[in-house]
This record gives sequence, C-alpha cells and structure tokens, in this order.
Amino acid sequence: MTGLYTIPLIGLKEGKHTFEFGIGNKFFDGFEDSEIKEGDLRAHVLLEKGSACINLRIVISGAVKINCDRCLEFFMQKVECENNIILKTGHDTDEGDPEIIFVPFSSHEFDLSQLFYEYIHLALPLRRIHPDGKDGRCGCNPDMIARLESHRAENENKQMNELKKLLNNN
Repeated sequence: MTGLYTIPLIGLKEGKHTFEFGIGNKFFDGFEDSEIKEGDLRAHVLLEKGSACINLRIVISGAVKINCDRCLEFFMQKVECENNIILKTGHDTDEGDPEIIFVPFSSHEFDLSQLFYEYIHLALPLRRIHPDGKDGRCGCNPDMIARLESHRAENENKQMNELKKLLNNN
C-alpha cells in the first residue's frame, strides 16, 4: 500500500496544493484488524506549504460496509469527516498536540494511509444500526427483529414471575 496514499514533501513550492485519493476495498485489506472490509470513499487533501510547516486539511466522504449492532447484517454507512494536521520537519517528538506530526528531515514523502484509516473509523457512529427506509420503517432484517422481540418478551415474563415469587415470600 506504500506509495498509493503519499504526498511529496520535497520539491513542493510554497503555497496551496490539492491531492485526491480513492479509498476502496484494497485499502481496508491492508489493515489486518479493520472492522471495515469494503468501502468507496474519496479523500481530498488541501496542502498549504509554508516556510516552517505544512498544513493539511483532509476531507473524506463516501460510504463503508459495516455490521448493524441490532440485527448483525451488513449495511452501507455514510462517512463524512474533515480534519486538520500540521506537519513539521525535525526530530522533536512533542506528543502534546495530536494535530502536529513531526517528520524526519530525510523524508521525501508522507504516507497518509494511517491517518485516513483512523479518521474513517472515528467518523463512524457509536451506535451502528441500519438507517430507516424511505417508508420510515426500520431497515433491519425483520426476521431478526421479530426474534429479538420474542426473546425480550420471554425475559420480561420470567422477570415478572421472579418478582411475584419474591413478593409472595415476604
């Protein structure tokens, strides 16, 4: 995957530069533990090179295939995020600011793949469920929802019976 998601650090004139990257299934294959296996995204990188640092504005948009937390089936989740990073050359490794990355003087390019990976995952919602359909109905698998409802009803009945036993014993 090296080289596909890199930007040059040497040879760029001061000013603004734009880069665009396609992020697909092969990208996620490069990350062994990724919960995302499929996706179709675009990353737009606006690079502004100054005399002391390089400012990056990274905008990622598209969709990824993830598991629904409710019915466990896959669905396409929209992803949109925007992040800013500052690249500075040097050996300093001040980790006080996560938006500043120090790059060795000898680096000729910077690989954005790890940043893309992290930004995409951080843009996913905490609760991942199918979006509602156009008709307003739940987008989850109806058979699985019916099973979940029947288990919930059974558990509620068992709990009520246990509470009645406790109340009757006192």
